[in-house]
Amino acid sequence: MSTYAVTVEQLIEASHPKVYQVVTDMEEHRRILPKQFESLEVLKGGKGAGTVFRLKMNVLGNRSTLEMTISEPEPGRVIQEKDAKAGVTTTWLLTPTDGGSRCRIRLTSEFRSKPGIAGWLERFMVPPVIRSIYRQELQQINQYLSSDGAAG
Repeated sequence: MSTYAVTVEQLIEASHPKVYQVVTDMEEHRRILPKQFESLEVLKGGKGAGTVFRLKMNVLGNRSTLEMTISEPEPGRVIQEKDAKAGVTTTWLLTPTDGGSRCRIRLTSEFRSKPGIAGWLERFMVPPVIRSIYRQELQQINQYLSSDGAAG
């Protein structure tokens, strides 16, 4: 089965613990989702590894729902959200920088592509759209953590 990946990266003007909180606590996380993500419903847990959540999105007029399970292959540094049925894995790589005062996020999603010409079109058209959405999300994390509304 063929796959393709989309990656974005940004330096966040907040400490690693604050960034980790926003990425792994679904109550915090739903506050930074771009508008294409219509809802985030926690099904189990709510913070960190073992959390299961349903994410509804509308991308290019195509509505879809993912049921993601969070794991932490490297606790505090690598967070994965995976929907095995849909063939989607999103990995957050968090790297403290500048003595811990800032944090670099690398956000990568790997998608299982459709076969044939539909898969070729998907691999051509979807990555720029997803990249744009993820850039918005990282910018929103940065803005959220720079505001007074963020958890401390």
